[in-house]
Amino acid sequence: MKFFKSKFFIITLIVTVLIAAVFTAMSLFGYSSYIKAGINYVTTPIQKLSDAVGRALDGYASYITEFDKLKKENEELKNQINEMLDDVQSAKGVKEENDRLRRMLEVKEEHLDYKFEPADIVGREDGNYMTVFTLGRGKNNGIDKDMPIISANSGLIGRITDAGATWSKACSIVDMDSSVGAYVERSRSSGIVVGDYELGLRGLCKMAYMQSDADIEVGDRILTSGVGSVYPRGLIIGTVTEVSYDESLRTKYAVIKPYAEISGLSSVMVLTSFERYVEE
Repeated sequence: MKFFKSKFFIITLIVTVLIAAVFTAMSLFGYSSYIKAGINYVTTPIQKLSDAVGRALDGYASYITEFDKLKKENEELKNQINEMLDDVQSAKGVKEENDRLRRMLEVKEEHLDYKFEPADIVGREDGNYMTVFTLGRGKNNGIDKDMPIISANSGLIGRITDAGATWSKACSIVDMDSSVGAYVERSRSSGIVVGDYELGLRGLCKMAYMQSDADIEVGDRILTSGVGSVYPRGLIIGTVTEVSYDESLRTKYAVIKPYAEISGLSSVMVLTSFERYVEE
């Protein structure tokens, strides 16, 4: 009741009545077209604004819907790509395993007098090149101390240094505690392949204690001599990359790059039995 008695209501009512009276009078005198034109003049911008806002809202809604659709499709494509990558990786792993087993079979067929025990590497020392590592098999599998270790391509890796029931420790030919009787395949010159600290950091070893006139050249292959009975004769140790002369000992020595890729190994073959070499 207070509102209807307020000045604002009274003034608004008077103005409304006056506008209605003016419009009515103008209509009676034939000016209705002017009234319509005036109303259109006032309402047209509002209608245009309303239409623009409506179209913008429709466009935004379509954008949101399309964005959600594209996002969903993107996630589906990502999942498909990840599944494909997993399939490729699995296929690659299977191929690598098949290649490794095939090479192992070839070694067995080439050396019928050898008995092998495959073993996975389950631990290793930190560093760029593996020198000491642990195998997941031991005495329960016929593996014992001083047994040679080779790779699937017949390259000499090292030997077992300790063994438990289900594990064994080994050192590679680049380790400073390693010592292997060896000879040059081409010339039959002999020496001993030993580990060296600085060379071992680069995955290399050296053939030392060679006579000063020993016939050895870069590119020569070095094989195990079989002397000492720890290693069979004829295993590939590596290739000569450098030949030098030791002034203090008056002997030649050569830097050897191992034939086996020691740094990236995941499994090895332990020679549990082989024919011992008897020096004539």
